[in-house]
Amino acid sequence: MTRVLDLRPATPADAAGIGPCHLACWQETYAGLLSPAFFAGRSPERFAANWAQLLADPATAPVTVASADGEVVGFAQVVPSRDTPPVREEELVSLYLRAAHHGSGLGQALLDAVLDDRPASLWVAEQNARARRFYERNGFSADGAREVDESWEGLAQVRLVR
Repeated sequence: MTRVLDLRPATPADAAGIGPCHLACWQETYAGLLSPAFFAGRSPERFAANWAQLLADPATAPVTVASADGEVVGFAQVVPSRDTPPVREEELVSLYLRAAHHGSGLGQALLDAVLDDRPASLWVAEQNARARRFYERNGFSADGAREVDESWEGLAQVRLVR
């Protein structure tokens, strides 16, 4: 079966697809790191509503979506650094891809679309070895910064820079 893959800028109409994709990516990515209770109160509809609000705001930094056969399977976004003081001008705040598409090249295509080879920072779950290897292959390395997010059940994140 030939799949039609697409990478393009998100529009407000994409919120209905990005929302469920976002939650599913969280569930796949953080399943071994966060409890089922963490996800229990979250719904695809609420995620879609949040994305609708975000994408309707003209001040929102561009979001790129990846789709397969018309279904949103990933997304990525770069914003001005949120770190104080900033270690890089830009920060990759999201790059999520459904697990079924890992290794397909879509993750790399998303990263290239939103950041190319520019310097940037990002935060990644300390125990997310797959994501850390991906970013390391793309020139990122840990700079020693680490945060523990209590609202995420004490999940530790490390900052990567290039």
